[in-house]
Amino acid sequence: MRYHEREMNMEIKERIEKYWSRRAEEFSQARLADLNSSQKDMWLNVITSYLPEKDIIKALDLGTGAGFYAFLLKDLGCEVTGIDYSPAMIEEAEKNSSLLGYGDDIHFLQMDAQKLEFADESFDFIISRNVTWTLPDPRKAYEEMCRVLTPGGRILNFDANYGQAFAAADEAGLTEEQRKWSSGGYEYTPQSMDMIRERNDIAKSLSICSCIRPQWDVDVLLKNGMQKIWLDVNFGNKIYGDKKVYGNSFEPEKKKTLPTAPIFMVGAQK
Repeated sequence: MRYHEREMNMEIKERIEKYWSRRAEEFSQARLADLNSSQKDMWLNVITSYLPEKDIIKALDLGTGAGFYAFLLKDLGCEVTGIDYSPAMIEEAEKNSSLLGYGDDIHFLQMDAQKLEFADESFDFIISRNVTWTLPDPRKAYEEMCRVLTPGGRILNFDANYGQAFAAADEAGLTEEQRKWSSGGYEYTPQSMDMIRERNDIAKSLSICSCIRPQWDVDVLLKNGMQKIWLDVNFGNKIYGDKKVYGNSFEPEKKKTLPTAPIFMVGAQK
């Protein structure tokens, strides 16, 4: 990578970290609400159906945020590590771990998903949600996931083409309307327009936001030696139904006007 490209990547990584750190407290409250809703059991069922058949499963929650998946994995009996690039998110995850009674049983670490500080073949299961679309080098992140995965281990990634939806809303003058919508049934405080503009500017600078996904993800995973692929492009409907993010709203008449970002699931086995 050339010097100026490295500098640009460092700059965008810093902006990404600051953006998510500013959102950490609000994001944490949303995830705690999810844990106290019907979503918890739905996610537990999904995760259980993809866990490898091992007595002891070492699991990595990549981009753990406030710890949502880490807590579910611990409930399922896994040995869990959660990482996030944002120190503020890690702080929220640790607070929630204490609040929910997990204490120090889950290891939370501040770490770059594009440069994992783990030995090869360290984890049997890796899960991630709404992370790859935020990364300057998602290809490298996938390479790292595949590197630290044990033979027979599995990856589950839930994501969406958010950047494309944000850009389309900007172009159509619908960003203010899009800002009001939440990804679930909990009480939701929209982000400020300054935060929305920063988010959208970051997204426009990321190459993944112009990729055709999840086809791109499948191609990268296969090139990194994955032997089996699972794909569900309508996954979001199973979790959120009509409360799905960015356009599938509580008001049916809005569905035709707001750009959408349907959540997909891509899974892989090494």
